[in-house]
Amino acid sequence: MGEREGSMAKKPDEMARGQEDVAERKADRTGQTDRTVRVKKRQQSRNSRFVTLPGLSGLLFFAVLATYYQVWTIAAFLMLLFCLCASSFFWSRVVLKKVEISVAARQNTCHAGERLVLEMKVRNRSFLPLVWLDVILPAGHKACIRQAGEEETSWFLLGRDVEPQAGIRERFVWLLWQQEIAWEEELDTLRRGVAELAGAGLQAGDGFGLSARESWYSFQNPLRLVIWPKLVPVSVQPFLWITQEAVAASHGQTQDITLVKSIRPYQPGDSVKRINWRMLAGTGRMEVNRYETVRPGCTTFLLDLVSFRQKVKREGSQGTYEEMVPMEPERERMISLVASCIEALSGQGLSVALVVPEYREHEAVICVPGKEEPVTDQCMEALARIDYQKEDTRFPYEEFWQTVHKLGQICICTRTDHGSSPDELAEHLGRSRIRYLALERQQAEAGEFDWIYAENICEWPDEFREYIRRESR
Repeated sequence: MGEREGSMAKKPDEMARGQEDVAERKADRTGQTDRTVRVKKRQQSRNSRFVTLPGLSGLLFFAVLATYYQVWTIAAFLMLLFCLCASSFFWSRVVLKKVEISVAARQNTCHAGERLVLEMKVRNRSFLPLVWLDVILPAGHKACIRQAGEEETSWFLLGRDVEPQAGIRERFVWLLWQQEIAWEEELDTLRRGVAELAGAGLQAGDGFGLSARESWYSFQNPLRLVIWPKLVPVSVQPFLWITQEAVAASHGQTQDITLVKSIRPYQPGDSVKRINWRMLAGTGRMEVNRYETVRPGCTTFLLDLVSFRQKVKREGSQGTYEEMVPMEPERERMISLVASCIEALSGQGLSVALVVPEYREHEAVICVPGKEEPVTDQCMEALARIDYQKEDTRFPYEEFWQTVHKLGQICICTRTDHGSSPDELAEHLGRSRIRYLALERQQAEAGEFDWIYAENICEWPDEFREYIRRESR
């Protein structure tokens, strides 16, 4: 029977390194999910020198030579070694051709810090047994997931990869012919991001240590795991204020606006505050009001990404110069804060939207409420995919103005209250539709717009600091 061994973490300098690429990549790498081609993409050999064509030829030559001179003991030994190496040679050529791997996830999304469960199967369709088999699932260059219970992330270098990839590994001992093993793999999610499982690296060898083989198995349907940003406790009460324009052209804000929906006769126990005094004074009948609560409309979070970079002075061979560097801890705090606010507002049945400007090769994202697909999941995935460093951004004005009627109250998320890149947009839309969410307070008076500060709506737990430290590495 097949036996699973515990997976072992590997440092980058201990990773398996391939020696040659003997198979072309026949599966396209465009990210489509309708691929039906399942081929070996990489196949490396780490055999002993005896388990090669020159080595086998040499053994056979000396065995024949010893037989010719009637040195029977040496001839028998060389012939036995030749047969052993030849069987190992042919075994290594076919041993991984009939191995099949399947991976499925109970759920493809979760927040950082939660666990994912993969349902995996490995089957040996060959009539040759596998003495040992390593199944390696590379999940990208960003360590988003890790095998549950492991203290360190496992890194692997498969094929001709230039950089190591984080991943998981399982070892099986004595996988017999036509045997199938199914198991559940629990994964710890370390940070936000997207892990693409396009295939599995397979490593196998014989019991004598003469040959080892490595190949690549492509999944018919690549598995995508989306790790949403980590959530923190937030109070969304400031977002529930509704701005309305008064009759006298002034601006006022009221909370929990209620409208009289209907009236009914007074009953014992009704609150005095609900009595309709005008009705009582005019008709003499005691009636109580029935109210209908008016909730805020859509709340849109607009990320001001360029506020999460700063200029620093560097010393070089030609003197002092300035360089733009990313502010990763602050950026990750804001992303988690926005994700937490979106989750909390959606939990109260309120509509939310998200706007992320364009940067580098990443297109702009505008997630607006729709009838078919929950916009909350779209917003979380967009936040998980943010990979902004220090680039200039381009705001999608055309798409924004086409959907601005659906965005409701717009909250510009920036690092400090000392200016932001969408200030021109704020001036155009006006105070009635724009407010700011800032991580830090730098000015005593923030200006004409309403400001919400992170310190007033959120308390960062201690475990979140560890998450930020790991995320900003």
